[in-house]
Amino acid sequence: MLYYQEQRSVEMKIAKSSILTLITYFIIFLLPSVLNTFINLGASFIWVETVDYLLGAVILSFISFKTNEINRIESNRGSLFRALLWGIIGTALVILIQFAISYLTLVLGKNPTSANTATLVTLAKTNPFFILAITVGAPIMEELVFRKVLFGNLSALLGLTSNLGFTIMAIISSLAFAFMHNDGHIFLYAAIGLLFCWLYKKTGRIQSSMIAHILMNAVVVLPLFLK
Repeated sequence: MLYYQEQRSVEMKIAKSSILTLITYFIIFLLPSVLNTFINLGASFIWVETVDYLLGAVILSFISFKTNEINRIESNRGSLFRALLWGIIGTALVILIQFAISYLTLVLGKNPTSANTATLVTLAKTNPFFILAITVGAPIMEELVFRKVLFGNLSALLGLTSNLGFTIMAIISSLAFAFMHNDGHIFLYAAIGLLFCWLYKKTGRIQSSMIAHILMNAVVVLPLFLK
C-alpha cells in the first residue's frame, strides 16, 4: 500500500511538471505573434522572438530539472560524458539521415529544401542574434517537450515498459514534432524525432538528444547563413 502511494505521488509530480512544461511551451511559442497582433513590433519582432526563445529554454529547463522525480527512461541514465559522446555520435547519424531522405525526396521528383529552414536562415541574416534562438533556444525547448514530456514522461504515466510501448510513444511524439514544423517534410522531421528518442532512451539523459539537436541545427543553418 505504501509503495503504491509513493508511486502515485511520483506520477502526480511528473504529470504536474509535464502539464506545466506543455502550457509554458505553447505560451512561449505563441507569445511573439500575440504581442505583434496587439502591438505592431515591426523590425523588433525578431528581437522579441529571440529573447522569448532563449528565456523559454531557461524556464523549461528550470521546470524540468527542478522536478526530482524521474521517469522510467531516466532511471537507467548513464554519465554526462556518455550523454555528450552519444550526442556527438547522434549528430553524425542525424545528418546522414537528412542526406539520405533529402536524396530520396529529390529522386522522387520533389523539392528537398525545407521551407522552415529557409525562413529561419532569412531571419538570421536580418538579425544574426537570431542564430542563438535557432541553435540553442528552440532545440532545448523541443527536446524537453517532445522527447522528455511526450515520449519519456507520458510513457511513464501510461505505465509502458515494453519496447513496443516505447516505440509507439516515440512515433507519436515524433509525428507531433514533425507537424509542429509545418513545412511539408513530415517524414524527414519524424525520422529525426525518432533518432532523438532513441538517443534519449539509450543514454537515459535528455542532454544527449539536446546536444545532437543543437549541433544538427548549427551544422545545417550556419553554412547557409554564411553564404
